[in-house]
Amino acid sequence: MPSILRRIPAVLVLLVLSASCAVNVEVQRDRDPEAEARAFMESYAQDLRAGARAAIAARYDRRGSYVVGNGRKTLESADSLRAFYASDAWQAPATFEWRDMSYEVLSDDAVMVVGRFEWTDAAGKMLPISYTGLLVRRDGEWRIRLEDESVSPRDVRDQLCAAAPTPG
Repeated sequence: MPSILRRIPAVLVLLVLSASCAVNVEVQRDRDPEAEARAFMESYAQDLRAGARAAIAARYDRRGSYVVGNGRKTLESADSLRAFYASDAWQAPATFEWRDMSYEVLSDDAVMVVGRFEWTDAAGKMLPISYTGLLVRRDGEWRIRLEDESVSPRDVRDQLCAAAPTPG
């Protein structure tokens, strides 16, 4: 067999591989992590408003998620987060709105989300809460790897003082 014919299979393999790589690169370029993170956060808000406990718990990273804020830091397992959202300890908000959200794309698979939210409980008390989240893409799905939800001590004080009876 002439040597040129022996090289044809190798050339075909290289062409197929390079075409495959070009397709993968195009798929990566079509992704918009910021738009995907925005959509994730809006659907997260919808789940919170609806009190969709299982859907909320499913948003967290299967490896667990860091829960930080107000001086605490823990790595909560996915099972622990599911149990929390299924328990009476978590109550859906009467109203919920994201405010002043910023999205910092760290990579195609990681977006930092920073902003605030307003959570009004069933009694009508609303506290503005600062929010920082790290979203990571795992197995093609966005998941929460870290959340920091912090209440301003000044806002808590102001609400407590406003609710306290005045001496008479």
